[in-house]
Amino acid sequence: MKKVGKQIAQFRKENKITQMVLADLLGVSFQAISNWERGETMPDISKLPELARIFNVSIDDLLMNSKGTQLIKDLVESDNLTEVKPIDKEDFITVAPILKLEQADTVFQNIEGELSTKDLAVLAPYLSQDILDELAVKEYEKSGINGLVILAPYISQDILDACVEKEFESQGMKSLPAVAPYMSQEVIDEMAKKEFESNGMKGLPSMAPYMSQEVIDEMAKKEFESNGMKGLPSIAPYISQEVIDEMAKKELESNGFKGLQSMAPFISQEVIDEGAKKEFEVHGLAALSSIAYTVSEDVLSSCAEKSYEANGIQSLVSIAPFINKELLNKLVLDAISKNGISDIISIMPFIDQNLIRGLISK
Repeated sequence: MKKVGKQIAQFRKENKITQMVLADLLGVSFQAISNWERGETMPDISKLPELARIFNVSIDDLLMNSKGTQLIKDLVESDNLTEVKPIDKEDFITVAPILKLEQADTVFQNIEGELSTKDLAVLAPYLSQDILDELAVKEYEKSGINGLVILAPYISQDILDACVEKEFESQGMKSLPAVAPYMSQEVIDEMAKKEFESNGMKGLPSMAPYMSQEVIDEMAKKEFESNGMKGLPSIAPYISQEVIDEMAKKELESNGFKGLQSMAPFISQEVIDEGAKKEFEVHGLAALSSIAYTVSEDVLSSCAEKSYEANGIQSLVSIAPFINKELLNKLVLDAISKNGISDIISIMPFIDQNLIRGLISK
């Protein structure tokens, strides 16, 4: 297109015609002329004879005898498109941008040689929906869903969904993510529900980004009721916060903090802290060790102080890496003042080194 555009610009200048005048002569906007000359678009095929006449050149000269020149000449001169001769696919790919839809469809039927999927993707914007859908069905029958990946943006929704449903029945969900962005929401959700019924959560993670929030949450709740939290981490980023927190509260009531570990990064801080307080009251500080890193500093510090007061400095060992350093140092000094340095031996690896040196020097 760029070479043809350059040729049009050269002929226009040789004839001392402005873009505006040429636009008036052709009945198009001057922006169209500018786009042609920059190679961004091509003139409609019906304008080529007029351009050739204005510049007093042949269509061959305009097109620089490039690929597809003969095809364009045949289309310009022929009123009956059914008489178009068999053409090379490269010629058609070259001239497709300037053909009308019905012309492109007719010429397409006369292409010699087999077109690859990549060739079809290049031509897709210039072919009618009926032709594209017919090609898509053939491509699916030949190569399965992978054959539709490049064509998917151009296939009609009904045809794509029909191919997807066939693929799901024979292969399950594994090959669907490649075309998922183009599937209808209704079909995605329907496939997801069937997959869950057959295989549980394991088949859903790859499709989770495309499932509706309603269906994601519905599947998550069913999984939780059957297997607890263990099957949820793979789709946790897509479950609504409300549902995650709801399940986390139920898990805390049934199994305590230990059941939350795999889902902790996705549970709200409010629920984590609320659960930490209850767990501490019932089972003590050690029960928080598995997900202490998720508990807020204020709540963890409060629990640590209470545990120290009730059970001494050694009760802090299990969560010592997560306790505020200033607080830990304060409690250590208090323990030494009450029970001597031997009382802090078990927690020494977590104490500030400068504090330890100071204690040793004394």
